[in-house]
Amino acid sequence: MSGFDVHLADARRSRSLIFFVAVGAALLLTVGFLISRDQSDPRLMAQAQTEMSDDTDTASEPAQTPDPATSPLEALDTPPQTAVMAEHALFTNPNKRPAVHSVDVTVRRGQTFASVLADAGADRVDAARAINALDPLYSARLLRAGQDLTLYFETPAPYEVQQTFSTEPSASTTRLAGLSFRPDQERTLTVSRDGNGQFHAREATASLRREVVRVTGEVSSSLYLSAIELGATDRVVFELANILGFAVDFRTVQPGDPFDVVFERFVNSRGETVRTGEILYVVFDGRGDPLEYFRYEMEDGEIGYYTGEGESAQRLLMRMPINGARISSSFGMRFHPVLNRNRPHNGTDFAAPRGTPVMAAGAGIVERANRFGSFGNYVRIRHANGYQTAYAHLQGFASGVRSGTRVQQGQIIAYVGTTGRSTGPHLHYEVHLNGNPTNPMSLDLPTGRRLEANELEDFMQVRDELIELRDNAPAALEDESSQDAILTADNAGDA
Repeated sequence: MSGFDVHLADARRSRSLIFFVAVGAALLLTVGFLISRDQSDPRLMAQAQTEMSDDTDTASEPAQTPDPATSPLEALDTPPQTAVMAEHALFTNPNKRPAVHSVDVTVRRGQTFASVLADAGADRVDAARAINALDPLYSARLLRAGQDLTLYFETPAPYEVQQTFSTEPSASTTRLAGLSFRPDQERTLTVSRDGNGQFHAREATASLRREVVRVTGEVSSSLYLSAIELGATDRVVFELANILGFAVDFRTVQPGDPFDVVFERFVNSRGETVRTGEILYVVFDGRGDPLEYFRYEMEDGEIGYYTGEGESAQRLLMRMPINGARISSSFGMRFHPVLNRNRPHNGTDFAAPRGTPVMAAGAGIVERANRFGSFGNYVRIRHANGYQTAYAHLQGFASGVRSGTRVQQGQIIAYVGTTGRSTGPHLHYEVHLNGNPTNPMSLDLPTGRRLEANELEDFMQVRDELIELRDNAPAALEDESSQDAILTADNAGDA
């Protein structure tokens, strides 16, 4: 009998066949997985296409030998150019970059923040989201006519449009990308859109340096023009008039009257004046005794101007509750230009352009603010010690001024007009003491207050510091170009 076993040979052949079939199936699965991975990975496809292109372009060139000076670690740290291009396709591929353009707009009278954005082409939903993001830093209600804004719009790239569902109609149109503006000279506000379509607001504040400067000279044509020519600003002169207005009849100011004003101003890193601050010291030597006042803040936060002995510059009432006006008709008997007959004139008329602000002559309670016969639009205020003041022929009333309202001295209550029996825009101003009309220009009014003994010691120290500050303060105006910059900044940025 032969030693060859047929059944044993068949079993061996079966096991070998199963082994090779299993190995072949595993190889096929592995190859299939690699192929599908290459097709689904855009980076590898981009790399393969680039390598195929490079092979085609350099088929006639000899293969380059790797530089032996390059270490394996350096090779790992330097990714292939194709991988870098794929990783940063947003910055290198114009099909993935949105096109951005800016639009400069100026707010017109009657426009709201939403209407400004809508008129410029912004979607209403995007406009609402941008305004809502800005609200913690700047309320939309604060927007005023004349404000300049820069709006940014973007057109989504073709790549982004292809990746967006067709149910979103704004995906292929221009949309709001952000905005920026300067609400004042010290702040810049920006709103920008992120990749998820959400808006975020940011505030940038300028770093300002405080300076103390001095304007000293003599009146030439007027106190206002003389102070401006020496480096003061409209705001500084306005505050100066408020301080002196209790004791000075500006009709008596003459050429040659000396004045001296020390005030704050704030400059940016380029040395440009952004805004002016408080008046610290004032001297005016007109008719009568020279007037000298120092700014002093009390412990309770009340701020006032006092003489060197601690007597307040403030009086119960202001002589002139309006700035930049001339007296067109004085108190007393006069020929009435409308009635064409002589009759008493129980007030003083100040001629001024329509819309000029009118201030409360003193602190008190508004008794009426409405239409009142031949006086037209009319305001009457009750003050302490039996005094009342009245303001007539007004164009309109300031916001919040109505019967029962408490007002502070110097607060704007109305605006010059020509309502009622009037021949032109002017303010008719009356003062009544215990019901009797009194000439406001000849009143000898009591001061607002005098510092007590326990306050004088601190005031004297502040007074001496201000005198030293005055003596060391440089002139406000160095050259003509500096004055132009100061005026521009003060008019644009002061509140």
